Amino acid sequence: MTLTTEPPATTDVAAEAQDRWRRLAPWLILAVFSYVPSVATRPGWVAADTKQYLYLDPGKLLQSAWSMWNPDVALGTVTHQNIGYLFPMGPYFWSMSQLGVPIWLAQRLWMGSLFFAAGAGVYLLCRLFRFNRYGALSAAFVYMLTPFVIDYITRISAITMPWAALGWMLSFTVLALRRPGWRYPAWFALMVALVGGVNATSILFVGLAPASFILYGWLITKEISFKQAFGVIWRIGLLTLGVSLWWMAGLWAEGAYGLNVLKYTET
Repeated sequence: MTLTTEPPATTDVAAEAQDRWRRLAPWLILAVFSYVPSVATRPGWVAADTKQYLYLDPGKLLQSAWSMWNPDVALGTVTHQNIGYLFPMGPYFWSMSQLGVPIWLAQRLWMGSLFFAAGAGVYLLCRLFRFNRYGALSAAFVYMLTPFVIDYITRISAITMPWAALGWMLSFTVLALRRPGWRYPAWFALMVALVGGVNATSILFVGLAPASFILYGWLITKEISFKQAFGVIWRIGLLTLGVSLWWMAGLWAEGAYGLNVLKYTET
């Protein structure tokens, strides 16, 4: 009688662990280079970023942001961009305040998260295009460490939110073209809801990239049909419009009863 023995299970476990580490390592590297320099820069100092009420009294900012009318300024006025801080910056800094996290540290973690989101989105996008891990990680670093951010990250970091989301928006567009349905258009719309409430111009600019990618695949490379392109566009467009009505209503109210921001400051 011949006995057959199975290979040791430890070999499979070790191989699985090694493969899991290879998949996880690029994300950890991006996280280290995003958070460590941010936290290590001028500990204890608070940058004059965006709106000071985010740090002084985030609860009061959230209470006032839901209404476009502010009776406490200039005998009453229509607020400018406050509605955009209802999500995500307002809840984030309010949560940090309630947890007792020092203001400077909460701010640095916010900035680090923007860097990480930017790099991780590009890494995912490159992996969808079948870049190897080293190539995808290199592209992520190039995008994440762009000098463009220097002028904004400590002054008006809200402007950089669409920049941080661009890789994710393109990734969800690619996946929506490859896997028809509502799932990835919905993820795209949720990303717009997350980063699009503060500055309309910024989200419109980054929106050019997914639109250009779809047109390129349809008209230039012929990799997708008109039916595919139209299906993705109308799903993404419908859902994105739905999740953007809250801040679009704010722009309308401000343009109608206050400063016409689109005419004077968003040119």
